[in-house]
Amino acid sequence: MTLKQLQVFLAVARYENMGQAADALFLTKGAVSQALQELERHLGVRLFDRVHPHLRLNHEGAQLRPLADEMLQRAEAMERLFQAGGACFLNVGASKTIGNYLLPQLLHDFERGHAWLPKAQIANTARLLELVENYTLDVVLLEGEQHLPQMVAEPWLQDEMAVVACRGHALADGKPHAPEELAGQRWILREPNSGTRAYFEHTLGALIAPYTVALSLSSTEGVLGMVERGMGITFASRLMAELPGFSSRFAIIRLNQQFSRRFSLCWHQSKYHSAGMDTFIRFCRGWSPVQHGGKSDSPRNA
Repeated sequence: MTLKQLQVFLAVARYENMGQAADALFLTKGAVSQALQELERHLGVRLFDRVHPHLRLNHEGAQLRPLADEMLQRAEAMERLFQAGGACFLNVGASKTIGNYLLPQLLHDFERGHAWLPKAQIANTARLLELVENYTLDVVLLEGEQHLPQMVAEPWLQDEMAVVACRGHALADGKPHAPEELAGQRWILREPNSGTRAYFEHTLGALIAPYTVALSLSSTEGVLGMVERGMGITFASRLMAELPGFSSRFAIIRLNQQFSRRFSLCWHQSKYHSAGMDTFIRFCRGWSPVQHGGKSDSPRNA
């Protein structure tokens, strides 16, 4: 068994397609096919069910996946130990609110204390969980809930949500309003697979249903642009209120009840914990934006 065979196996498991795996590894499709056949021959089992044009992991393949990932992680750690002065390697992800408003400061503080940076990716909650499931990402910072039994989710920070409107909105008068007073408003919301949208639907949205969603956008900046032009109101993290110029462009509609949610650290329960992964998780557990210049209404450690 070789590391190349395990690399091929993990790539095919990720893409479920021989050609896409070959492109990702900069190999020919024939070389990928041969390496996979050699691995299966060596182990004496089939690792995939062939459902043209896809290759789906079977039970044996699912058992091998975390072990293969661990072996490659250990091999990579050995190389980096001697080639890069001991620098670690890690792939992390963050859902969009965390990625846009917390991740820059978090990574800045992490690099300052540890002299290396993980690779980072920002996507919505559903996509991040998919990437953790196929071992593409090591650990993710989520604002949405997840209920996958193979995932470990650890409470991280607490966030407060707010209703954001354009300046001059009739309900942005500084007085507390009941959620029912939002009935009839047009909403500009994040896409359905995002943590923010899911939280809205399960909390505030449930109190004012039926409600009208004028637009669903995958970009927080796009949502804010529509709200600024008076096309609707939105439900968003109060982190937005700390943006430069927020008060000159937007207003907060105060409600007579609070809506709080928890951010979480998440990883696959079978994921091998490299030294870099353990270091990053420990850092996140002790990190708070309040300690780094955040305002008093920033998310706090849960």
